[in-house]
Formats: sequence, C-alpha cells, structure tokens
Amino acid sequence: MMRPLYIDGALGCRVTWDDPALRIIVPDRADQLFPLSRISRVVCKGSVEWSMQALLACADAGIQLLFLGKDGEIRARWLGQSGERQRLTQRLIDLLSRTDGPVLYANWLLSMEKLAARSCGRRIGLCDWRERPALELHRQIRQTLGHHGRHRAALIQNILYSELLVWLPECGFERDNEMLLSMELDLATDLSRLLLWDYYIALLEPDAAERGGNALQVMAELFQQRQERCYKLFRSSINKLHQFLLGVS
Repeated sequence: MMRPLYIDGALGCRVTWDDPALRIIVPDRADQLFPLSRISRVVCKGSVEWSMQALLACADAGIQLLFLGKDGEIRARWLGQSGERQRLTQRLIDLLSRTDGPVLYANWLLSMEKLAARSCGRRIGLCDWRERPALELHRQIRQTLGHHGRHRAALIQNILYSELLVWLPECGFERDNEMLLSMELDLATDLSRLLLWDYYIALLEPDAAERGGNALQVMAELFQQRQERCYKLFRSSINKLHQFLLGVS
C-alpha cells in the first residue's frame, strides 16, 4: 500500500537513490530502504541532504516532496512530473472515446473476472475450476451463501468500494473527472466486484455463518485481516489495466 514517507532530519542525514528505492542514511544507524512504488509523497523536516539522483527519481515517478524547517514551516516543494500515476484517467478516456472502446474494456473486465473466478474455484477445491464459467460459479456461490451470506458479501463489496475511492486516486485515477463520468464508467464498482471473489473464500468457510456480532463490524474486521493481500490484488489489477490500455493505444 502506498503511504507518505516522513523523514525527521538530523545532522548527517542523507537521501540517496538505490534503484528502485530511496536509501535514507543517518550516522550511527542502519540504512533504510523505501521502494518508490510504496511511496505516495515525502515530507522532510529539518536537515536532510538529498542527492540529485534521488530527487530526479521522485520527479520521474510523480512523487511530491515537501521540505519543512525545524519549526515546521514550509520551506520548499519539489513537484514531480505527471507520470504514469496521472495518466490512467486520460488513457481510459481515450479508449472509451473510440467506437470499439466500451466493448474492448468490457472484454478486458470479463477476462479479469474469469481469472478471479478460476482462482476462487481452485482454492475452494472444485475439480473443474479451469472449465467452470464465472457466471455459473458466481450463481453457485451466492446460492451456497444463503440470504445472510449474500448480505455479508454485499457489505464487504461496499467496504471494498469505499477503500477503492481512496486507492484509485493514488494510482492516477481521477474519479471526479467530468468527461469520464459522462461515459458512465465506475472503475471502483468494477474492481470491487473483482476483489470480492477473493473474499468469497472466507465467506464460504464453515464457521463464517456462525460469526456473531454486528454484521458490518464483522465484515470490516474481515477486510482488515485481509487488507494487505487485497491491496496487492488491487495493484496487480491496476498494473494489468495499464498494460491493457498501453496495448490498445
């Protein structure tokens, strides 16, 4: 998951570039490595010396740096270029503006759902998981879950949706873009449906129906337990979407 990097400067503190990560060097301490792919922005306070390579790497990745004085006042900003993180919205708009764009996107989404369904089928022990159509498996799972299970699945999907509204902008998706809204694409909804397949595994466990307490609270706890895995699956989906958009451009 992408997070802000906070650096509390000290005498001799340096930031260098150790591809693909920033290396923070502080005298008498072990060096620390922070991969750029996990950094949303950087905030430096006090005395921090940056190498030009590290600054340019952040610029190329679209990562903004904020430099604060010892008193906490802003001294300077380093604004990265509009990199791949900022291009997702425009690439989606370019695709959906084409005559065949909506069909191409729908086919990509179907292929992603097929992968998610196969993974789910394999993990729940279906012998024909390679051949089982996603629609048929989805119908079977919902029937097995029953009314209460379907209610909890809906809660999980809503929780996923709310998280995606935070995660997607970090990857360059402008959910309030008027042109994209006019095209009636809701990427957060589409991805929440894909990610829900991974949660079916837990919802189908024998003791899942026995979990007491408030359903929303129980599902929120389930989400938190699997959040790291969920975020990795989300990033994988975004990477596949980028590859798809590059391939059809």
